[in-house]
Amino acid sequence: MNLDQIREHWRRAGEELLLSERVTPTSRDPFLGQLEEAFIIRYLGKDDRVLEVGCGDAKHTLEYARHVNFIWGVDVADSLIDLARQQSATAGTENVEFAVGSILDLDKVIGDQQLDCVISQRCLINLPTWEYQREALMRIHGVLKPDGLFLMTEGFQDELEELNRLREQVGLSTINVVDYNRNFRHVEFDDFINQHFSVEAIHDYGHYLFLSRVYHPLAVFPEQPKHDSPLNQAASLLSTLVPASDFKHFSYNLCYVLRKK
Repeated sequence: MNLDQIREHWRRAGEELLLSERVTPTSRDPFLGQLEEAFIIRYLGKDDRVLEVGCGDAKHTLEYARHVNFIWGVDVADSLIDLARQQSATAGTENVEFAVGSILDLDKVIGDQQLDCVISQRCLINLPTWEYQREALMRIHGVLKPDGLFLMTEGFQDELEELNRLREQVGLSTINVVDYNRNFRHVEFDDFINQHFSVEAIHDYGHYLFLSRVYHPLAVFPEQPKHDSPLNQAASLLSTLVPASDFKHFSYNLCYVLRKK
Protein backbone atom coordinates (compact mmCIF):
# COMPACT_ATOMS: atom_id res chain seq x y z
CA MET A 1 0.00 0.00 0.00
CA ASN A 2 1.13 3.60 -0.56
CA LEU A 3 0.59 6.49 1.85
CA ASP A 4 -2.78 7.51 0.39
CA GLN A 5 -4.09 3.94 0.52
CA ILE A 6 -2.98 3.53 4.13
CA ARG A 7 -4.66 6.82 5.07
CA GLU A 8 -7.85 5.65 3.38
CA HIS A 9 -7.68 2.32 5.21
CA TRP A 10 -7.63 4.11 8.56
CA ARG A 11 -10.31 6.58 7.52
CA ARG A 12 -12.65 3.70 6.73
CA ALA A 13 -11.65 1.92 9.92
CA GLY A 14 -12.61 4.98 11.93
CA GLU A 15 -16.01 5.16 10.25
CA GLU A 16 -16.73 1.51 11.11
CA LEU A 17 -15.18 1.43 14.59
CA LEU A 18 -17.50 0.89 17.55
CA LEU A 19 -16.11 2.28 20.80
CA SER A 20 -18.10 -0.31 22.75
CA GLU A 21 -16.05 -3.17 21.27
CA ARG A 22 -12.95 -4.45 23.02
CA VAL A 23 -11.14 -5.59 19.87
CA THR A 24 -11.09 -2.87 17.21
CA PRO A 25 -8.97 -2.00 14.15
CA THR A 26 -6.90 0.34 16.33
CA SER A 27 -6.70 -2.14 19.24
CA ARG A 28 -6.47 -5.62 17.76
CA ASP A 29 -4.85 -7.00 20.93
CA PRO A 30 -6.14 -5.07 23.96
CA PHE A 31 -3.85 -6.85 26.43
CA LEU A 32 -0.73 -6.06 24.42
CA GLY A 33 -1.98 -2.47 24.30
CA GLN A 34 -2.21 -2.42 28.10
CA LEU A 35 1.36 -3.67 28.44
CA GLU A 36 2.59 -1.02 26.00
CA GLU A 37 0.68 1.66 27.90
CA ALA A 38 2.17 0.60 31.24
CA PHE A 39 5.75 0.91 29.95
CA ILE A 40 5.05 4.34 28.45
CA ILE A 41 3.45 5.73 31.60
CA ARG A 42 6.60 4.90 33.57
CA TYR A 43 8.46 7.63 31.71
CA LEU A 44 5.86 10.41 31.68
CA GLY A 45 6.25 13.41 33.99
CA LYS A 46 3.49 15.58 35.41
CA ASP A 47 4.99 18.73 33.86
CA ASP A 48 5.57 17.19 30.43
CA ARG A 49 4.14 18.59 27.23
CA VAL A 50 3.66 15.54 25.03
CA LEU A 51 2.76 14.63 21.47
CA GLU A 52 1.25 11.26 20.56
CA VAL A 53 1.57 10.48 16.86
CA GLY A 54 -0.97 8.06 15.41
CA CYS A 55 -3.28 8.54 18.38
CA GLY A 56 -6.23 6.87 16.64
CA ASP A 57 -9.43 7.03 18.67
CA ALA A 58 -7.51 8.21 21.79
CA LYS A 59 -7.85 4.87 23.57
CA HIS A 60 -4.44 5.45 25.18
CA THR A 61 -4.14 9.22 24.80
CA LEU A 62 -6.69 9.98 27.50
CA GLU A 63 -4.88 7.73 29.94
CA TYR A 64 -1.56 9.45 29.18
CA ALA A 65 -3.28 12.81 29.73
CA ARG A 66 -3.75 11.87 33.41
CA HIS A 67 0.03 11.76 33.87
CA VAL A 68 1.22 14.88 31.99
CA ASN A 69 0.71 18.62 31.80
CA PHE A 70 -0.65 18.61 28.23
CA ILE A 71 -0.85 16.19 25.32
CA TRP A 72 -1.52 16.62 21.62
CA GLY A 73 -2.93 13.68 19.66
CA VAL A 74 -2.33 13.57 15.90
CA ASP A 75 -3.63 11.08 13.35
CA VAL A 76 -3.96 11.01 9.54
CA ALA A 77 -7.58 9.77 9.68
CA ASP A 78 -10.19 12.45 10.30
CA SER A 79 -12.74 9.78 11.29
CA LEU A 80 -10.46 8.58 14.11
CA ILE A 81 -9.82 12.14 15.31
CA ASP A 82 -13.61 12.65 15.42
CA LEU A 83 -13.86 9.62 17.73
CA ALA A 84 -10.94 10.89 19.82
CA ARG A 85 -12.67 14.23 20.34
CA GLN A 86 -15.92 12.47 21.27
CA GLN A 87 -14.15 10.35 23.87
CA SER A 88 -12.29 13.34 25.26
CA ALA A 89 -15.52 15.34 25.59
CA THR A 90 -17.26 12.43 27.31
CA ALA A 91 -14.37 11.99 29.73
CA GLY A 92 -14.12 15.74 30.38
CA THR A 93 -10.36 15.72 29.69
CA GLU A 94 -9.16 19.32 29.41
CA ASN A 95 -5.39 18.97 28.92
CA VAL A 96 -5.61 17.38 25.46
CA GLU A 97 -5.96 18.63 21.91
CA PHE A 98 -6.44 16.61 18.73
CA ALA A 99 -5.53 17.39 15.13
CA VAL A 100 -5.67 15.66 11.77
CA GLY A 101 -2.20 15.44 10.28
CA SER A 102 0.66 13.27 9.12
CA ILE A 103 3.77 12.45 11.09
CA LEU A 104 5.64 13.52 7.94
CA ASP A 105 4.23 17.06 8.33
CA LEU A 106 4.45 17.66 12.07
CA ASP A 107 5.49 21.28 11.63
CA LYS A 108 2.10 21.97 10.00
CA VAL A 109 0.33 20.48 13.00
CA ILE A 110 2.19 21.84 16.03
CA GLY A 111 4.21 24.68 14.52
CA ASP A 112 7.58 25.41 16.09
CA GLN A 113 6.77 24.07 19.57
CA GLN A 114 9.46 22.05 21.32
CA LEU A 115 8.12 19.11 23.30
CA ASP A 116 9.29 17.15 26.33
CA CYS A 117 8.16 13.81 24.96
CA VAL A 118 6.80 12.12 21.83
CA ILE A 119 4.91 8.81 21.92
CA SER A 120 4.57 6.45 18.97
CA GLN A 121 2.51 3.36 19.71
CA ARG A 122 2.43 1.19 16.57
CA CYS A 123 2.25 4.28 14.35
CA LEU A 124 5.52 4.23 12.41
CA ILE A 125 4.88 0.72 11.08
CA ASN A 126 2.07 2.29 9.04
CA LEU A 127 4.66 3.98 6.84
CA PRO A 128 5.32 1.77 3.79
CA THR A 129 9.10 2.20 3.36
CA TRP A 130 12.22 2.60 5.46
CA GLU A 131 12.79 5.98 3.80
CA TYR A 132 9.45 7.26 5.12
CA GLN A 133 10.09 5.73 8.53
CA ARG A 134 13.53 7.36 8.69
CA GLU A 135 12.01 10.72 7.74
CA ALA A 136 9.39 10.33 10.46
CA LEU A 137 12.07 9.58 13.06
CA MET A 138 13.84 12.80 12.09
CA ARG A 139 10.58 14.78 12.28
CA ILE A 140 10.12 13.48 15.80
CA HIS A 141 13.71 14.34 16.64
CA GLY A 142 13.09 17.86 15.35
CA VAL A 143 10.07 18.62 17.58
CA LEU A 144 11.74 17.38 20.77
CA LYS A 145 13.53 19.69 23.17
CA PRO A 146 17.22 19.02 23.77
CA ASP A 147 17.32 15.83 25.87
CA GLY A 148 13.64 15.24 25.07
CA LEU A 149 12.27 11.71 25.31
CA PHE A 150 10.93 9.57 22.47
CA LEU A 151 8.85 6.59 23.67
CA MET A 152 8.50 4.25 20.72
CA THR A 153 6.72 0.89 20.86
CA GLU A 154 6.75 -0.56 17.35
CA GLY A 155 6.94 -3.80 15.38
CA PHE A 156 10.24 -5.46 14.40
CA GLN A 157 10.50 -8.04 11.63
CA ASP A 158 13.55 -9.89 12.98
CA GLU A 159 11.75 -10.96 16.16
CA LEU A 160 8.59 -11.85 14.23
CA GLU A 161 10.64 -14.22 12.09
CA GLU A 162 12.03 -15.84 15.26
CA LEU A 163 8.49 -16.33 16.58
CA ASN A 164 7.31 -17.71 13.25
CA ARG A 165 10.15 -20.25 13.25
CA LEU A 166 8.89 -21.53 16.60
CA ARG A 167 5.27 -21.56 15.40
CA GLU A 168 6.28 -23.62 12.35
CA GLN A 169 8.10 -26.13 14.58
CA VAL A 170 4.87 -26.80 16.49
CA GLY A 171 2.65 -26.90 13.40
CA LEU A 172 1.17 -23.39 13.56
CA SER A 173 0.83 -21.14 10.52
CA THR A 174 3.03 -18.11 9.92
CA ILE A 175 1.94 -14.74 11.31
CA ASN A 176 1.94 -12.45 8.30
CA VAL A 177 2.34 -8.69 8.43
CA VAL A 178 -0.82 -6.93 7.21
CA ASP A 179 -0.40 -5.02 3.96
CA TYR A 180 -0.75 -1.59 5.63
CA ASN A 181 2.17 -2.27 8.00
CA ARG A 182 5.93 -2.46 7.54
CA ASN A 183 7.90 -3.64 10.54
CA PHE A 184 11.32 -2.20 11.32
CA ARG A 185 14.46 -4.22 10.66
CA HIS A 186 17.39 -3.89 13.04
CA VAL A 187 19.90 -3.70 10.19
CA GLU A 188 18.28 -0.40 9.16
CA PHE A 189 17.06 0.91 12.49
CA ASP A 190 19.79 0.32 15.05
CA ASP A 191 22.69 2.26 13.55
CA PHE A 192 20.44 5.11 12.42
CA ILE A 193 18.72 5.58 15.77
CA ASN A 194 22.05 5.60 17.62
CA GLN A 195 23.19 8.55 15.53
CA HIS A 196 20.35 10.73 16.82
CA PHE A 197 19.18 9.27 20.15
CA SER A 198 20.68 7.67 23.23
CA VAL A 199 18.97 4.35 23.95
CA GLU A 200 18.12 4.46 27.66
CA ALA A 201 16.10 1.24 27.78
CA ILE A 202 14.50 -1.39 25.57
CA HIS A 203 11.45 -3.16 26.98
CA ASP A 204 10.01 -6.26 25.38
CA TYR A 205 6.75 -8.21 25.43
CA GLY A 206 8.34 -11.58 24.63
CA HIS A 207 6.77 -13.49 27.54
CA TYR A 208 3.29 -12.30 26.60
CA LEU A 209 3.77 -12.85 22.87
CA PHE A 210 5.10 -16.38 23.45
CA LEU A 211 2.09 -17.29 25.58
CA SER A 212 -0.50 -15.53 23.40
CA ARG A 213 0.95 -16.39 19.96
CA VAL A 214 2.26 -19.93 20.60
CA TYR A 215 0.80 -21.50 23.77
CA HIS A 216 -2.71 -20.08 23.30
CA PRO A 217 -3.10 -21.19 19.63
CA LEU A 218 -1.86 -24.67 20.56
CA ALA A 219 -4.24 -24.87 23.51
CA VAL A 220 -7.34 -24.09 21.44
CA PHE A 221 -6.34 -25.78 18.15
CA PRO A 222 -8.11 -26.35 15.74
CA GLU A 223 -10.16 -23.35 16.87
CA GLN A 224 -8.77 -19.88 16.14
CA PRO A 225 -7.42 -17.92 19.13
CA LYS A 226 -9.05 -14.61 20.09
CA HIS A 227 -7.01 -11.65 21.26
CA ASP A 228 -9.53 -10.78 23.99
CA SER A 229 -9.58 -14.33 25.35
CA PRO A 230 -9.18 -15.03 29.09
CA LEU A 231 -6.03 -16.95 28.11
CA ASN A 232 -4.49 -13.75 26.78
CA GLN A 233 -5.64 -11.89 29.88
CA ALA A 234 -3.84 -14.47 32.03
CA ALA A 235 -0.77 -14.24 29.75
CA SER A 236 -0.71 -10.47 30.22
CA LEU A 237 -0.88 -10.80 34.01
CA LEU A 238 1.83 -13.47 34.13
CA SER A 239 4.15 -11.45 31.91
CA THR A 240 4.03 -8.56 34.40
CA LEU A 241 4.46 -10.76 37.48
CA VAL A 242 7.10 -13.13 36.10
CA PRO A 243 9.25 -11.36 33.48
CA ALA A 244 11.17 -13.86 31.37
CA SER A 245 14.20 -12.43 29.58
CA ASP A 246 14.70 -15.62 27.56
CA PHE A 247 11.58 -14.76 25.58
CA LYS A 248 12.94 -11.41 24.37
CA HIS A 249 13.88 -12.75 20.93
CA PHE A 250 10.20 -13.61 20.33
CA SER A 251 9.09 -10.04 21.05
CA TYR A 252 8.24 -8.62 17.64
CA ASN A 253 7.02 -5.48 19.40
CA LEU A 254 9.70 -3.55 21.29
CA CYS A 255 9.44 -0.43 23.47
CA TYR A 256 12.45 1.86 22.98
CA VAL A 257 13.12 4.67 25.45
CA LEU A 258 15.14 7.16 23.41
CA ARG A 259 16.75 10.42 24.58
CA LYS A 260 17.43 13.09 21.95
CA LYS A 261 21.11 13.77 21.41
